[in-house]
Amino acid sequence: LLKLCKVDGVDPKTIVAFGDGDNDMEFLEYSGLGCAMKNARQVTKDRADVVLEWSNDEDGVAKQLQRLQDQGVLCPTEEM
Repeated sequence: LLKLCKVDGVDPKTIVAFGDGDNDMEFLEYSGLGCAMKNARQVTKDRADVVLEWSNDEDGVAKQLQRLQDQGVLCPTEEM
């Protein structure tokens, strides 16, 4: 994440990350908003900013992105 952000000139604190496994912990920590899924292991949840009320099987990523969009947290996208 940090390498990609550096290449693209993106501040990692502007990234929203989602994860449920041990391999996601650093990703969740380095992002601006780290969201652990409901089904994540406790050690992963402990490293996240937010623990979602949904699992990945319950479309948790899509639901959280919609919530963030509704709250005005996400940047608006340009029409293609």
